[in-house]
Amino acid sequence: MGADGNFKACKNKPVHLPFRPFFLVAVVDAVLGGSGWLPSAFGLQAFGPTGLSAGDWHRDMLLFGMVPAVLTGFLLTALPRWTGHRAVSSHTTYLLILLWACGRVAFLQRLPSLGLAFSAIWVLALLLIAAKAVIASRDRRNFKILLLLVVFCASNGLVAAPYQVELALRLALVSIIGLVVIIGGRVVPALTIAYVESAGGQIVLSRSVSRERAAALMTICALCSWVVAPAAQLTGIACVLAAFSQAMRAAQWKGWRSLSSSTVLGLHIGYGWIVVGFASLAVHIFAPAMLGQATAVHAWTIGAIGTMALAIMASMIRKHSRLAFMPSSPATGALAAMTTCCLSRQLIEALPGYFGVLASLSGALWIVAFALFMMAYVRALLRVSEK
Repeated sequence: MGADGNFKACKNKPVHLPFRPFFLVAVVDAVLGGSGWLPSAFGLQAFGPTGLSAGDWHRDMLLFGMVPAVLTGFLLTALPRWTGHRAVSSHTTYLLILLWACGRVAFLQRLPSLGLAFSAIWVLALLLIAAKAVIASRDRRNFKILLLLVVFCASNGLVAAPYQVELALRLALVSIIGLVVIIGGRVVPALTIAYVESAGGQIVLSRSVSRERAAALMTICALCSWVVAPAAQLTGIACVLAAFSQAMRAAQWKGWRSLSSSTVLGLHIGYGWIVVGFASLAVHIFAPAMLGQATAVHAWTIGAIGTMALAIMASMIRKHSRLAFMPSSPATGALAAMTTCCLSRQLIEALPGYFGVLASLSGALWIVAFALFMMAYVRALLRVSEK
């Protein structure tokens, strides 16, 4: 079914939904970040003789722009259900959007440190809002989300300083992957069950408590080791164990039962890239001449974060627009483009002679993925809440 026919069910939704403006913001930053990388793929200077390189623009827009936007939209919408705490007002949402806008103006004026500072304030505000809801409800299950937001906020501030930038970037990526592991562990199996049952089937997910704990422990050890000692052999061993434990965890969710739903399948594929990232890091540590760290990092940033961002945003939009699991060709195309984008980036080290072509193809597919996402959901995101 096309996107136009999907939104007739949106007519009577009178509540303020924070995800709407922030998912739009996420798409804007995703396109800006991807566009900045295209000229540098051929060794061109995208922004003239300034201190802001194309690579830095690409990194900052995506890591400290798109990611906080997706997190803000998702958490501000999901936390009231998780904690029973009242949702934020529209005025709070507009103030957060204002912080984002100030950051973008700073970046466009070639003031990246100021732009990153606004991003850090934005993430700090999100942290305070989330902490108020979680602490007030005594929701101990979500304390780990608060901890990861603290780490992400701190890393954002360090990059803005700038101070210990490489360490700060590893902290940022680790905190985001941690959030994907936690949120994915809730959303992926729940939506898999909902989809199979909506299609008239039956499914039982047997989730082993010991397997869940082992996966959590191995993942924490691997991520912390990589932050502190990214080239240590012990980190490589931890990454192998994390890859294996996360693969065993994901296998419990029976992703093969969701092959007919691109959105649910996208969640499983996105989570699978976490496993690939850990395995690739291990290969890099044990055989650095065979595989560079950038390949492993992009398995996480494009594969896990990019794919999960599209799938989780789509799932939340569908839920609140009463679209459920209705098929959408643009949404399916967006997830296919993102997967091909990540695979193209993974091939760069295997085919170094085609770096410019593969990097540009990857960047273009990233933009195509978010453009198709907008085609599928723009009407739901732009719709003004009715009183």
